[in-house]
Amino acid sequence: MPWHDRPLAVLDLEATGADPDTARIVEVGLFRVDADGTSEAVVHQLVDPGVPLPKAVTDLTGITPADLAAAGGEPAAVLAATGDAIRHLAAEGTPIVVYNATYDWPLLTNELARHDLPALPDVPPAVLIDPLVLDRYVDRYRPGKRTLTAVASHYGVSFDDVHRADVDAAATVALARRLAERYPEVRLDGPDLVAFQQRAHEQWKASFNDYLRRIRATRPPATEVWPTG
Repeated sequence: MPWHDRPLAVLDLEATGADPDTARIVEVGLFRVDADGTSEAVVHQLVDPGVPLPKAVTDLTGITPADLAAAGGEPAAVLAATGDAIRHLAAEGTPIVVYNATYDWPLLTNELARHDLPALPDVPPAVLIDPLVLDRYVDRYRPGKRTLTAVASHYGVSFDDVHRADVDAAATVALARRLAERYPEVRLDGPDLVAFQQRAHEQWKASFNDYLRRIRATRPPATEVWPTG
């Protein structure tokens, strides 16, 4: 049975900033989603990051400092539960959908290390599915943004544009399934799917950086590495 017809997990993180090396997680959403769309929370928790929450994050997510003070979990406890759950998912062979895994996976890796917690599993045995990478591969020249909101809209995935972990996670897993339904070439499994996405990301990065050079862009080149461990 192809992966898009099987139960999946999905991970979404909300954080204090765009740099996974320095940002702090403020919400974890890790869910199991059956083929019929039924969702079960594995870890769904606000996290008190111990640093000020930028107003831009509140504007995007609706999460306020008062929310974190009232309901934010202690980071080490929430992160430990998240890491344990991901290792269990990897061991049982459940694919984990992550939109823009080049951000969320290193962000979580860095947070686990910051709190002296066990590392995430290698990729593979963890099987990640990144709809951003898949979309860039199957529809390389489509103009426009590739944000979750924009890509979900393109594929007809309904999406309440409120960036909270549960909302983003639901859209992400629905988008992954929609991509596999439309494009048979992404219906690989296990290590083959991981290797395919690693190659697709590197091809996109090389092409994007070549474009930046040709137009003499002032922005820095893309350096993100799709997760391998």
